[in-house]
Amino acid sequence: PIKTLAASGIGDFRYILKWNELNAPLKRNVTIDQVGGAGLYLLSDLGAGVTGETHHVDSGYNVVGMVAVDEAANVAELLSGLKPDDA
Repeated sequence: PIKTLAASGIGDFRYILKWNELNAPLKRNVTIDQVGGAGLYLLSDLGAGVTGETHHVDSGYNVVGMVAVDEAANVAELLSGLKPDDA
C-alpha cells in the first residue's frame, strides 16, 4: 500500500499501512518514488532483457503474505501504538 490521496478514502487505511510496515521484511512502506524508480528501470536500457515478469515493489511483503486476523494473536498489540494521525 502507498499513502496517496485516493488511499485516504479507504476505511482504516492507516492500519493497513502500519500492518505492512511491521510485517514487511524491510520494516517499512514503499514510497511513490520507489515505485517510480522500478518503472524507470523497466523503461530504461537496464531493463531491456526483462519480459513477462511481475516486479513487487513492496519492501518484501509479497514473500511473507498476510496472516488471517483470527490467527494473529498480537494484532491489537502491533497496532496499539498507532495514533489517529498516523498514516
